[in-house]
Amino acid sequence: MWVDELRARGDELTDASSFRLEGDELWRLTGEEMARAGTAWRERLSTSVPKAHRERFLVEQRGFADEAQRFLGRYNSSVSRRVKGYVELGRRCRFEYPWPVVAILGICQVLEGVHKTYLYGLAARLFRGSALDRLADETHDVLRRTNRGIFSDSVPTLLYALRLHRLRLAGESDLADSLRDGPLPPLMDEESRALISGLYAGLAIPDATERFRCLADLTLRHFGREQAIFSHHLGPPSIRAPKGSSFQRLVELRSVPAPMVERGVLRRRVRFRPYALPPGFDIRDHAARVASFGDAFVRSVTAEAVDYQAAVDYVLRRFGEPEERVVVGLYPMTWPIGGSPSPAGSGLRGASGAEGERR
Repeated sequence: MWVDELRARGDELTDASSFRLEGDELWRLTGEEMARAGTAWRERLSTSVPKAHRERFLVEQRGFADEAQRFLGRYNSSVSRRVKGYVELGRRCRFEYPWPVVAILGICQVLEGVHKTYLYGLAARLFRGSALDRLADETHDVLRRTNRGIFSDSVPTLLYALRLHRLRLAGESDLADSLRDGPLPPLMDEESRALISGLYAGLAIPDATERFRCLADLTLRHFGREQAIFSHHLGPPSIRAPKGSSFQRLVELRSVPAPMVERGVLRRRVRFRPYALPPGFDIRDHAARVASFGDAFVRSVTAEAVDYQAAVDYVLRRFGEPEERVVVGLYPMTWPIGGSPSPAGSGLRGASGAEGERR
């Protein structure tokens, strides 16, 4: 695919992920390289997809492409719109997959970072052209680009997996398997396939407890993938921050606001509290950030299903519709995605399908 042509350039691109094609890296590819990728795509289609499925395969991928573009076009225009988009993704999988909730909790922390850089920017305007002015501007831009890039990368992954799940529920598992194993859309790579396959398999697990554990573990892997986008925009930690400088305060964090599950007598609630980071932590260090932030934002709310339910409650109270309530694992995943009836008199609102279908 396209990313294979990018990797063929060698050097720092040898292990490039497909999300780099959503930015300036796409300009590296020539028409010849794109044509060569297209030939490879057709060869994989002919060798991995049964002839009886190929016409439907193309129709489904065309439908997916249109669906992904519509979703991204609707929601990927601002941080607040992206939060709404993640809530909608959660609804579409009845919040069984924790990634959209984890992404929203992460955005809550990003908003804190944006606020801080905004304050730095206000102070820097007193010294226009200063290092602080440039740092505030660059940091704000990195946070915005990362937030947009993660949305652009993760949304199509979920939409593709949910399309396979719907086909399976409709009795077309063979076609769904062909879409999973055949050539992917050009802006995806093999890690995208691994996440798609994991979500597709996880949603089929009948036992709610086992399904949650599987999808929670997959969320941690998904988190690592999307943190690589942050690392890409941050760049390598090659410059040591001067001691006591504003730059040091921005990149060498001591703590970060993170979701903590408070266990009360009757219920559990999520609140943001300072999460202590290890001494010498540098946000530009990818491995250190994935390890610490994985604990702070993923494991903290997925250690137990009841903890994750508290996280879903927090997200819906803050960003969902009035009185919206979803009980994760209440319905078997054999219920068609796009709406599940609420038990009469229960006061629960079942997760519905596309936002446009509810209005």
